[in-house]
This record gives sequence, structure tokens and C-alpha cells, in this order.
Amino acid sequence: MPTDKQAEHETARQATDRLALVLEDAGFDVGQDFPGLHDAVDRTGSVVVRLGDVTAAVADRLTELLSRLR
Repeated sequence: MPTDKQAEHETARQATDRLALVLEDAGFDVGQDFPGLHDAVDRTGSVVVRLGDVTAAVADRLTELLSRLR
């Protein structure tokens, strides 16, 4: 039986994969535009999804996409 922490890691891994697929469907080259996208454990021990550093142009494109969802 998986522990709570193992379940959290699996959830973060799946969320990372789903986010990558959605970003690709939106026209981003995830490997190029979001090279730091990955699941991790932060310094407090919380399981997180890291987006990483993105260029201003990528952030602008993402902002435009998200703004259209409102």
C-alpha cells in the first residue's frame, strides 16, 4: 500500500505530465519553452510541481492564453 508521501509524489508526477500535454496542445514546445518543468520536493518537504524559469516571450504567450480563458 502506498504511503501518503508516495501518493503525493505520484499526483505531482501526473500533474506535471498533464500540464506538459496541455502546454503542448496550446502550441508550446515544452522542452524548449519550459525546460525546468518537473515534480520535486521543496525545502520544507512539500511535494510540488516546478514550472522553472521561462523567457519573457514565453510568459507573454502564456499570459495571453490564460487571459482568453476569463
